[in-house]
Amino acid sequence: MTEDERTERERIAELRTPGRKWVFGQLQGWNCALCAARLYADRPICTVEVDYGSVTETYQLYVCAPSCETARAAWVTARAAQRPAPPDGDRPVVRAPRRRTGA
Repeated sequence: MTEDERTERERIAELRTPGRKWVFGQLQGWNCALCAARLYADRPICTVEVDYGSVTETYQLYVCAPSCETARAAWVTARAAQRPAPPDGDRPVVRAPRRRTGA
């Protein structure tokens, strides 16, 4: 068994622990089941059963593709490219709020 396979099995075992708390987006496939980041590229990892008292629901879980670290780095790079760099020496002026005078 390779290191990646062992790590994958450990992650699945961690996800299937009874009583684990889930974010709604993780169960709906909107967020990564491991890091809870928004999913833009995903891959299925496993199914889990969540007990709601008398009802048990089965959910397909998804994780970042290819990995959480790679997906996070790509998101940070894309986010930085969206923000324009401020011009040198030109800082925004922050003004104090005006005081009310009179009655």
